[in-house]
Amino acid sequence: MSDGRFALARVIGVLVIAAGAAALLGVVVGGNFGRTLDIAALVALAAAPGVRLVVLMVSWVRQRDYTYAAAALALAFLIIVSVIGTSIWR
Repeated sequence: MSDGRFALARVIGVLVIAAGAAALLGVVVGGNFGRTLDIAALVALAAAPGVRLVVLMVSWVRQRDYTYAAAALALAFLIIVSVIGTSIWR
């Protein structure tokens, strides 16, 4: 189990570093390309909790802990619905 935790920590660490680099480059470059890099930074930061949620949900299903897996699935569903609702509202 500890190998999975280290792999998850690496993935989230890479996402955070990529977000920081994209944000820094976005500020330095400026313009439309800089704005695109800033959006990429926000997407990378937003993806980190989603990755963690999916990894935990899969591990709970493998452990046959369906209560927590269902809760994680419900949370993922709420996140997806809120993102879709926000994009439509906008």
